[in-house]
Amino acid sequence: MHKYLTGLAVAALSGASLISMAPAASAAGCVSTTLTTGYQGAGQVAYKAASGCRDLNLTYAHDSSGSNFESYAGFYKNAAGNWTEGSTGYWGVFNGSKPLGSIVLVSNLTSGRAFGVGSYNDGGDTVTITH
Repeated sequence: MHKYLTGLAVAALSGASLISMAPAASAAGCVSTTLTTGYQGAGQVAYKAASGCRDLNLTYAHDSSGSNFESYAGFYKNAAGNWTEGSTGYWGVFNGSKPLGSIVLVSNLTSGRAFGVGSYNDGGDTVTITH
C-alpha cells in the first residue's frame, strides 16, 4: 500500500511539473503590432490577425509621461460597429516587456476585427499587442 501511495505522489508531482512548465500561450504564429494609445479610448487602430493567438496580449508598454507606470485597456469594434472596452478592463502596468499571456486585454477576438488600446491617465503611450 505504501509503494502505491508513493507512486501516486510521484505521478502527481510529475504531472504538476509538466503542467507548470507549459506556457500560457504560444508565440508560434502570433503577430505583434505596435500602437499608440488613446486617452481612455481606442487610440491607433489595428486589425486582429488570423493567427494562432486568439487574444490581444499586451507584451510591451512604455508610458510617455515619464512615470514608468500606466493603466491600459483593450478596445474593439463590436458587431454593431461601436467601440467596446474589453471585459478585463484596465491593467496597471510598469514600462517594459511582458510575457505572452500574462496581460490579456481582450480574449477570443474574431480575426479581422478592429482594435486599439487606451491609457487611463493620458494618451500617446506606446504598446505592443501580440495577437
